[in-house]
Amino acid sequence: MGNEKGTLESLLGLLEATSGYLRITDMDQLCQLTADSIILHSTFQRCVVSVIEIDNTFRRAAFAGITPAEMDELRTMPRRTLEDTRHQLIDDFLIGRSYYIPHDRSQMEGLKSRRTYNESAEWHPDDFLFIPLFNPDGAIVGLINVDDPSDGKRPTISTLLPLELFANQMAAALENIRNHQKQTALIQRLRDQQNVVMELSTPVIQIAEGILALPLIGAVDSVRAQQVTENILQRITETESTVVIIDITGVPIIDTLVASHLIKTVAASRLLGTETIISGINPEIAQTLIHLGVDLSKILTKSKLSRAIEAALRMTNRTIAPLA
Repeated sequence: MGNEKGTLESLLGLLEATSGYLRITDMDQLCQLTADSIILHSTFQRCVVSVIEIDNTFRRAAFAGITPAEMDELRTMPRRTLEDTRHQLIDDFLIGRSYYIPHDRSQMEGLKSRRTYNESAEWHPDDFLFIPLFNPDGAIVGLINVDDPSDGKRPTISTLLPLELFANQMAAALENIRNHQKQTALIQRLRDQQNVVMELSTPVIQIAEGILALPLIGAVDSVRAQQVTENILQRITETESTVVIIDITGVPIIDTLVASHLIKTVAASRLLGTETIISGINPEIAQTLIHLGVDLSKILTKSKLSRAIEAALRMTNRTIAPLA
């Protein structure tokens, strides 16, 4: 009856510790909470939690009941590979879903116990007990290694049940963190790719000293329009250009938003001492701008990019001369 009560108390304590698991987004924090909870709510007085890294080795991520010197010793030990560990986690050692490896059959390197061997105890200081962490596909993604049971007894299915249920919850939280990390990395890659596309879709080209040109192609939304302004202002500062040509020949639709951003870009460029020429305004776009009530009277406009370049050359005291 006493053992059953102890097992139930251990189970309740461990399950209570998992209440905040799904809110944790840091893997090492999760591992440390797991190690601390096992020491607090089980008979085991030492615990190491390891997780599988991308190279299929176990990284010792958290420790409890272990001195700083022992932590340093563990960190300097060679990492076990998943394959090497599987050779030891065989059915002969299986108890429930955990693996108890007696000292006389172990080939693993570990810490020497602080306990002296008591012949009356069932647990030997050099015994190993591993509780695997499984992902939804049944693959091992981590290990909980516990040692030094205060009662000196070997584990049984019933005494391991609370730890195994706790390990299941920890594995689920670990999978949640890894999925979150993958999602975050994917979002960052998409943002990086989007930035590259934006850079390529808004190229500011220096066509002559003091003259920049930006050929716009495709639809222009608020994000891209902001990118246009930022790129132009940055290139003006870098090149100290005095004239910028924005060619909108390849823009299919000019609406109030696009026109507004163009005017803002012209105004911002002018503050830097740079004049702007807008080229590619065909009759349809001209009518649209008039219909929208957009005032471009203070902005130099040209129907073709070639004419805009000629104007820019004149503005910088250059001319186009025929080849002899």
